[in-house]
This record gives sequence, C-alpha cells and structure tokens, in this order.
Amino acid sequence: MNWLLEWTREPDLTAWEQRPLTADVELGPKPGDKQDNHERIVGVEAPGQPDPTGIARRLGDAILRFDVFPPELLTGVLRRQPVEIGDTVGLRYPFVPGIHLFFAARVIACFDETANGLWRCGFTYRTIEGHPACGEEDFVVEKELATGQVKAALRSWSRPGILIAKLTYPIMRALQVRAAGAALDHLQRLAEPAEAPALVRGSTFLPRRNVRTRLLRSDASW
Repeated sequence: MNWLLEWTREPDLTAWEQRPLTADVELGPKPGDKQDNHERIVGVEAPGQPDPTGIARRLGDAILRFDVFPPELLTGVLRRQPVEIGDTVGLRYPFVPGIHLFFAARVIACFDETANGLWRCGFTYRTIEGHPACGEEDFVVEKELATGQVKAALRSWSRPGILIAKLTYPIMRALQVRAAGAALDHLQRLAEPAEAPALVRGSTFLPRRNVRTRLLRSDASW
C-alpha cells in the first residue's frame, strides 16, 4: 500500500505490475475469512439475451472498464479498457483530507457468457502483495433470460493482508462494506437510461464525469 499526497498526479502502477499476488491467495478462503455477497436487482428488460443498448449490456460494459465505484470514493487506474486477464488494476482511495491510499489487484478472469438460463458479464481479480487485504472479488452483472431481471453483484472473500490492516481491522471492514454499498448505488444509477455512459464499448475516451477510471499512458496527464 502506498501513501500519496492528494495532488500526486500519477500513482506508480508499474511497481505494482511487477509484484506477485498476495501469498496464498490462490488457495482460497480460510476458516474465519469474510465472505460477502453484495447484490441488487437494478432493473428489468425484455426476456432473452441482453439488448445491445439495454440495462444488462450497459452495466456489463461499465464493469469491464471498471466503472464500478463512485468517483468521490475510489478511482481506478488502468492501462486499458476493457480489462483483460493479467491486467493490474490500481485503486486510489481518499483516506483523509490531503492523503490518499494506493493499492492494486490483478485480473484473473473475464467473462461474458450464458449458462443455465443466466447471462453474466464481468471479471474477477485477486489482491497483489502489499494490498491491505488478501482476497478475491467478482464484479458481475447477471440477467435471467426467462424473466429479464438484471442483477448487479460484488462477491468476495478477504482477510487482512498487511500489518496495519490487521491492527485497524474494524475500520478496514467498515470501509469494505461501505465501498460495496456505494458500488451498488453507482451501478444502479448507471442502469437508469438518463445516466447511461456515452461511451463506445472498448473506447479509451471517457467523456462523462461518472466514468471515473483513469487510463495511464506515457503521453497523458490527468
């Protein structure tokens, strides 16, 4: 975990890209680890596969470009959009006025698939060594093909990954729960037609304020 001054413009994602995953994260949860399933029905569209401009597809595209959290709470730092397996996803969190935290996770799976009457789209990442937590999280939107019901979900398991997180675990846990609730609120807003991001899928141009993932390029500043 890095401590940043608020006006630091470019966190060092390169250093995180060179780090391994958190030790033993690939073994999965241990007894006593927190396992969360935050989900919400965010709308309904016509039964069948997702409409190209409908709720499910909009949220799937948003998740794959990591437009998951409200910008005032957490900012993602990426090399490209949509994310792909092996990508490192940086997360910048305003901890206290003037001080931000920066940490990262690595994408281990991406999916856009239909099985057993359910379409699902999103990705999974695991924490990188130095992340406050040790764990894994799924960011997903699901559509029931028979009913058209669309659900957004964040599903995860975690435990403290570094000493400061162990010493302040009640605070860390409260921040985790708060972030999950804020993410569902944000995705709910994106599900509404008036709030749908004006972004061509796969584009690196971010014209709307609520698309808060930042792309790192050698010739860019932000």
